[in-house]
Amino acid sequence: MALTRGGKKCTVYPAVKLNVVLSGAIWLEPEPIDRCFTDGNLVTGAAWPGHPEFISQLMKLLGIQVLF
Repeated sequence: MALTRGGKKCTVYPAVKLNVVLSGAIWLEPEPIDRCFTDGNLVTGAAWPGHPEFISQLMKLLGIQVLF
């Protein structure tokens, strides 16, 4: 959890919430479970249902655009 030190806002699977809080990060409730968050250059998601949103936020952060 070293990446979350310094008050970064993030989410993870609810069973790991205590680790996030103890590391000094700010816990964001993943409600619904597929919700993802971006704080600076950190993208976090709680579970596999959030993969599409996670990838979307990561691509935006990296400046990647996919055109069809």
